[in-house]
Amino acid sequence: MSSDGRLKMLNDAAAQEERTPPAYPMRRVSPVDPPPELAELRGRDRAASRVTMWDGSQVWLVTSHAGVRAVLGDRRFTAVTSAPGFPMMTRTSQLVRAQPQSASFIRMDDPDHSRLRSMLTRDFLAKRAEALRPAIRELLDDLLAKLVAGQRPVDLVAGLTIPVPSRVITLLFGAGEERREFIESRSAVLIDRGYTPEQVAAARDELDGYLRELVEERLAAPGSDLISRLVIDQVRPGDLSVDELVPMCRLLLVAGHGTTTSQASLSLLSLVTDPALAKALTEDESLLPKAVEELLRFHSIVQNGLARAAVEDVQLDDVLIKAGEGVVLSLSAGNRDERVFEDPDTLDPHRDARRHLAFGHGMHQCLGQWLARVELEEILAAVLRWMPGARLAVPFEELDFRHEVSSYGLGALPVTW
Repeated sequence: MSSDGRLKMLNDAAAQEERTPPAYPMRRVSPVDPPPELAELRGRDRAASRVTMWDGSQVWLVTSHAGVRAVLGDRRFTAVTSAPGFPMMTRTSQLVRAQPQSASFIRMDDPDHSRLRSMLTRDFLAKRAEALRPAIRELLDDLLAKLVAGQRPVDLVAGLTIPVPSRVITLLFGAGEERREFIESRSAVLIDRGYTPEQVAAARDELDGYLRELVEERLAAPGSDLISRLVIDQVRPGDLSVDELVPMCRLLLVAGHGTTTSQASLSLLSLVTDPALAKALTEDESLLPKAVEELLRFHSIVQNGLARAAVEDVQLDDVLIKAGEGVVLSLSAGNRDERVFEDPDTLDPHRDARRHLAFGHGMHQCLGQWLARVELEEILAAVLRWMPGARLAVPFEELDFRHEVSSYGLGALPVTW
């Protein structure tokens, strides 16, 4: 095709988008694959496409691996929800805009973002995650010993992928086991779009109330847990206020619990439905770290992507994104970009998938990624160890995929072995 013909095709596509921007998010056809429209948009070879959000607003959607990385690494795009044009991903997104004091540092730009995040960096280094591996393995062995001793089938979501991440984060916080169910239930509401803004606000306030009590207890009598360290090192010297610490703790609870639960449930689904994957990991356990990276790429649980807004005009390849325009970054589309990952719709545990976007990119890249990796590796290894030959106990079509949850996963995973 001539350069003039290619330019006309791009201009025609742009004009069509301006007339009828498609609704976002799109519907999945396969529950384990992103909506096919995302691949179609990426195939147009444009840096971004216009889409229409639930509230009628129009924003830019980025679907390429390179484009997502470019925006996330560009400080001309803000993560602050009150910024002009910032996409409201759901009805409940407006809660943070209405009450900015309730936001955690992932909704901030520098210098506030780096000031608060740096206070936690040492607690989530790779070596700290590795130090927790024995405790996580012991916890898994205890849970699975009880599961395999009971009746079959068992639900690996209720029995494993929910309790493991929540117990790990409550262990870090030094929170009592008696509050774990409360933490799980309130955290689940905060990531579920099926709840009203009023219900989400109530769950947030209840969780914040509990966390404030926990912080006050540590102020009076510090221990050896994460909150105590922050109280001693940051709150007492006056570098961190209690009002800043509470949203920080909420972020760690919700992100550390909901996202890992969702990724673990889908990873286990792949394990029990893909004999080649189970065989490869059974025969060579050293393959687990590589397989986990591939599972993170393949499932991309942040299903509707990340939101940003331009604070000044940005030329993103062939598209001019103007100041005050919103941008949505599709991590799942970027992770299926055939220009980066050969045969991207195939799950290949031997693939080098380290360039995936599951943890984001840039200054807001997931703080707890190393801990998540350790948890996922240990969960897969434990199921292989305790449940050889694990398989679905119900038809695939009967599985409860959580389309309404921001971190896509399963409501239940019944298996036998």
